[in-house]
Amino acid sequence: MLTLDEALREARNANAHLPVAAINIDIARTSVREVKASRSPTVALTGSANAGGPLAYTTSQGAAQVVGAATLFDGGLRRANLSAANFRLLGAGAGFRVAEKDVDLAVRIWFSEFLRAENEIAFREQGIERLRSYLSQVEGRRAAGQPVGSDVLTTRVRLGTEEAALADAKRALDEARLQLNDLMGRVPDAPLSVVPLPPPALPSIFAGSPWLVTPDVRAAEANTAATQAAIAATRSERKPQLQVSANLGALPVFGHDSGTGPNSGTGLGGAVLFSLSWPFFDGGVFRARLDRARLEAQQARDSEIVVKRQVRFSSQLAAAQLTRLYQQVETWDRNIPTARDAYLQTQSMYTGGAATALEVLDAYTSWINANQAYSDAVVRYRQAEANYIRWGTP
Repeated sequence: MLTLDEALREARNANAHLPVAAINIDIARTSVREVKASRSPTVALTGSANAGGPLAYTTSQGAAQVVGAATLFDGGLRRANLSAANFRLLGAGAGFRVAEKDVDLAVRIWFSEFLRAENEIAFREQGIERLRSYLSQVEGRRAAGQPVGSDVLTTRVRLGTEEAALADAKRALDEARLQLNDLMGRVPDAPLSVVPLPPPALPSIFAGSPWLVTPDVRAAEANTAATQAAIAATRSERKPQLQVSANLGALPVFGHDSGTGPNSGTGLGGAVLFSLSWPFFDGGVFRARLDRARLEAQQARDSEIVVKRQVRFSSQLAAAQLTRLYQQVETWDRNIPTARDAYLQTQSMYTGGAATALEVLDAYTSWINANQAYSDAVVRYRQAEANYIRWGTP
């Protein structure tokens, strides 16, 4: 017997969608590591050799060096890139939680559908059994010569309708079983037995605005912050860039040394080189990139507004539905025993000749409809509860 908590846990461990979402977190972490590593000096082993002539044109020489380089000032480029990478990591984490909550929502909904189908099968089988018993009673009257032929036909039609409804309930149970097994990573058509949920209780609605801390909102906010950092990174490209490099190595020169270049000479040695660049004209490339960064930031802000409105609406709608649906559940729960007693009483009156077959079938229909209405109200309540958990909790 599978409980809801076990189904949720199993789906989180085995659902095919979650590993895909988890990889986004790993990718974002590598971006953070890359940006942090870019702030450290680099060291490389380099070598070169060239040959040519005549000596008036070039020299023939070779070089082997260890070169270290570091950026002393970049106008805030690396800081902005690191900030953007961290925000993307936060967004990836929130995105994984969104995927996880979507899986939870699907599990809760199909779990409740499975229970609804089981409940419907139970009360329809009970009703069919009673209808068959009643049909035998009516057929016995007809065999005794009473004019109840129309009652037999009407009852048989009603029995056929109930058998068709029972078959549809079994179809719904099969669908819920396949969906739930698939969500948990099981073979879809494997057998499944679940533990019934307790009856709906008075809903607990959180005060304030709990939807503001949902992962959907956090992911949208992180995306907006990342695009703002991207604007800062683009602007930094127009600021001065100061680099320093140093090298140690050997410069054997073959032939005549022309005495040019930063490392002109022979033998072992070292050198330090500072370089400064300050771009001021690029034909409009910088302006285009800055405009694109601003448009992407505006798009992210607009998307954040859309997400917040959607989450707020979904959360508040589910909260409102929970209260009303709980009232419906209580009402239909009280109606079921009343409708059953009315049906049994009418059937008894029919046996005594004080009620007609039509009255018996009407009472039966009221009893079945009360069970169906209660079952529908319960599943709608549980779906609203699942939606509130999805859209109104972290």
